[in-house]
Amino acid sequence: MPDPALLHRLRQMLGVDLEELAGAAISGEIPLRDDLVNRVIAQRLAASSSAVCAVRVEAQEDDHIGVEMSVRAGTMTLPAVRIAARIDRQPDLPLSPILGLRWSLPGLGPLGLLAAPALTWLRALPPGIHADGDRIDVDAGALLRSQGLGELLPYIAALQVHTRRGAFVVRFELRVS
Repeated sequence: MPDPALLHRLRQMLGVDLEELAGAAISGEIPLRDDLVNRVIAQRLAASSSAVCAVRVEAQEDDHIGVEMSVRAGTMTLPAVRIAARIDRQPDLPLSPILGLRWSLPGLGPLGLLAAPALTWLRALPPGIHADGDRIDVDAGALLRSQGLGELLPYIAALQVHTRRGAFVVRFELRVS
């Protein structure tokens, strides 16, 4: 887990306060492979009391994501459910940190929408992730704070998450005002 004193460490490394670098901009792209994302999800689930007991994600081309999710019902684990999701909304920082996804149950067609209310376990998602109907909203700010990176939020000018086969690609721009 990242050090919560990240900005302090940056100050020490650079020998200056970030405010002294006013006008600086850094942009980049970080590919997060499926295995890394799945490992982080597994660690989070192991530390939670959520009805969701296992999640495996598979990044696909063009902002599509395959998800396999298992849920506990009492002492029993139900068979895994396959979910198809597509990123359809990017964060608009600083106005909105929300990454939006639309999901469906492949093979069920319109019946999948009827099943949505029955999937109450989607309400038991970790903080920063909210499901409503066929939508899942991910609060990028809440996720950064949960990883000890909340101090970076005021410096993030742009953030986008895309997918390619096997990896989630995080594109960002940091600016010091």
